[in-house]
Order: sequence, then C-alpha cells, then structure tokens
Amino acid sequence: MMDVKHSHPDGVDTSSTNITDKDSTFLHSGTRPAGTEPSGVLQNNGATIEVEKTSQPDQANLLATRPNGGWKAWLQVACGFFLYFNTYGLINTFGIYQNYYTTEFGFDPSRASLIGGIQTFLLFFASGAAGPLYDAGYTSFLVLAGAIFIVLGTMMQSLCIHYWQFILAQSLCIGLGGGLISALTPTVLSTYFTSLYPLTVGIAGSGTGIGGIILPIVFRELQPKIGFPWTVRVIGFILLATLLLPVFFLRPRMIPGTGRRKIIDTTAFTDWPLVTLLIGNFIYLLGGFTPFFYVQVFAVENNIADANLSFYIIAVMNATSALGRVLPNFLSPYTGPFNMLIITSVLTFVFAFAFEGVQSLASLIIVSMGFGGATGLFFALQPVVVIGLCPNPKLIGTRVGMAFCFLSFSVLASNPIAGAIQPAGGYSGVWIWTGVTTGVGTALMFAARLMKTNGALITKV
Repeated sequence: MMDVKHSHPDGVDTSSTNITDKDSTFLHSGTRPAGTEPSGVLQNNGATIEVEKTSQPDQANLLATRPNGGWKAWLQVACGFFLYFNTYGLINTFGIYQNYYTTEFGFDPSRASLIGGIQTFLLFFASGAAGPLYDAGYTSFLVLAGAIFIVLGTMMQSLCIHYWQFILAQSLCIGLGGGLISALTPTVLSTYFTSLYPLTVGIAGSGTGIGGIILPIVFRELQPKIGFPWTVRVIGFILLATLLLPVFFLRPRMIPGTGRRKIIDTTAFTDWPLVTLLIGNFIYLLGGFTPFFYVQVFAVENNIADANLSFYIIAVMNATSALGRVLPNFLSPYTGPFNMLIITSVLTFVFAFAFEGVQSLASLIIVSMGFGGATGLFFALQPVVVIGLCPNPKLIGTRVGMAFCFLSFSVLASNPIAGAIQPAGGYSGVWIWTGVTTGVGTALMFAARLMKTNGALITKV
C-alpha cells in the first residue's frame, strides 16, 4: 500500500492517505469497488481509508458516457421546452402589447417598442452573468431566480399605468429573469445527449413558437372580456405553472467542480472560427427579427389583410418557427449542425428578399411561413454550434453566456434601425435591410465553417 495524492480535473480535492490503486479507480471512474461504504469510508483488507465525501466522477468520463436517451434525459427536454416558452416565447408576444400600449395608453410607437427592446436586450445580455454561474454549479439558483423575476414582473405589469412602470416591470424585471435562464437549455441538454442533441434542442426550442402562438391568443381573447390587468395576471399564472417543471427538475448531468470561475474566457478571443461565427450571427440578427415585428402592420397598410387576419399571420410564422426547430433537426445528425445552420441561413435571406415581391395574401402567408421556419431552425442550431466549438466542457456555460451577451447589442439595435429605415425607404427598405443583413451574416458564418474544416467543402461538421 502506498501514499497517493490525487488532483481531480474538476478542481475538487480528492486527496487522501493510503489509497490503493483499486481505490483510485473509484475516485476517477465513479465505480464503487467491493467493500466500499457509502458514508465516504473505504475498506480494503481490513484497513480503513478516509475519502472526501465531495469527490465527483471525472467530468470527461461523464461526457463520454452520456446516455443519449432515457426518461431523465427526456425530462430535461420537457424542462427546456418550458424555459423557451417563458423566455423567447414570451418575447414573441410583445407585438400585441405594442399595439395595446399605443392605442390604449397613448405611448409613442418608438417609446412603446423600447419596452420590448430592452426586455429582449436583457434576455441576451444577462446570459453573460448566468454562464459562469452555470459552470460553477448554480443551475438550480438560476432557474429559481429567473422564474421569480419573470412571474413577479408579469404580475407587476398588470398594475402598471405609467411608462416608467412598464420599463421597470416588463423591460427590466422580466428581461433580467429571462436572461438568467434563456441559455440553460442547450447547455444542460449537452450533458445528456450525443447524436440526438441537435434534435432535442430543436424540440425544446419549439416552446418559443408555441408560446408565441398561445400567449397572444390568450391576450386577444381575454382582454376585451376581463380587461388588461386581469388578462396579464392570467398570463402570469400560466407562466408560473409552466415554470414549475424546470424549477423542480432541471438538473445538468455533470456538476462542474466548485471554485471561482472566470466571467470571461479569454481563449475565446483567439478562437477564430468562433469569433467569425459570432460576428456573422451579430450581423444576421440585425435583420433576423425584423419581419416578426413588421409583417402585421405591412399587411394592414398595404391592404393585403385586415387587422384580425393579419394577427394570425404572426401566429402562422410562430407555428412554422416551432416546426422549423424540430423537423429539419432529424437531418442534422447526418449533415452536421454547422452545415444545417448554413443551409437555414441561406433560406433566411432568400425568404427575406421574397417579402419584396409579396402582392397578395396567399403569397404573404407562404413567404411568412418560409421565413418563420428558416429562422426557427437557425435559433435552435445557433447555440448547438457555439457549444460544438467549445474545446472544454467546463467552459460551455461561460462561452455561451459570452456569445449571447455580445449578440444582445445586435438585438438592441435591430428595431431602431428598421424603424429609422421604414419612414424613408418604406417597407421595401425594411425587406432589403433584412435580406442584406441575413445574407452578409450567412457569408461570414460560412467562412467560419471553412475555418473549422480547414477549407473542406464536403464534410460533416
């Protein structure tokens, strides 16, 4: 028997005295040898060996043995679905609030849109703080805190009358809460799935489209009957009920080691495929959300559809967005998620330019469905590709947080730029802006893909 001091790769001290090779196997593989007491005391040939109770299985071993299925793994997919429902799905309802704030509260359209703009910005930006907390093992805290902020902000929104109150409740409180949990789904699912990972992120991501369908319809049907305050409270109770599942059951399979974590991973700044990808994402997002905000008013002002019918065009876009996040992901294990991301980016700018040729209701519905499906798949695959470029599984949360924090400034600038273009260039200017930004973003993302594959055109990545 000899003295061995182990240094655990996760930063957890598993040092002990008089540990045999057999006992060392337990510390690194997580397999308990015969004669091991669950209390943290190992017995071998009559000798007693004290072991740290906080010792954890090797994270690399857990990564290599992801189950890629099972009820626990699919439970995390269900949790992720409701996280998307309560974050991006909730953001997708803002169009109906925008209309209500301008008509009933008399807010200027640009000031009203700022409420949703700040909310969306924080949804991305706060992920920068949430990422290192996830890597440090505070997943449960993030989910609980995010749920509290979202539900509290919604309930306070029902009491708001003045503009600054909406900024505090809807923009800051709900936006911050959403930011704490918006990036958890792809990071948690990456600890459970391998070949099915893109598909499961897409299934969870369909919660965005479903939320964007259900919540506006709830508002539209209830508000004339029970008024604005109680309609918003009903939505708040829906959010509360659907957040309970992730609060109680969302858990990553791998718990990173304790200790201080860097907020910024400086190695990411010299990871040129990642840097180029994110610059492409940034430019893409300058126009990627624009049709969701403008297609309804475009249909009304151009006499393509009345106000009632144009409302359901947004619902159609969200429905195809939900399908786009799921169905094409059946192919991504065969094509590779990066390749599929490029394909859907190309489709995005094709449909963006197609808005310019819309003259009838049928053509508007077809183009809107195509654009919604393409962007839905893009938003499902984007974090998958970012995670796939991360060389260290212990830095996934930090890198995803950094990426979303960077992209938040693109989302913040998107609506004001489109709003400035529309009065001067009309809707043609808006659609051209959407097509150019998504097209340039696609070109840069394709360049990142070539960097990753050393110039190989036909390869799975």
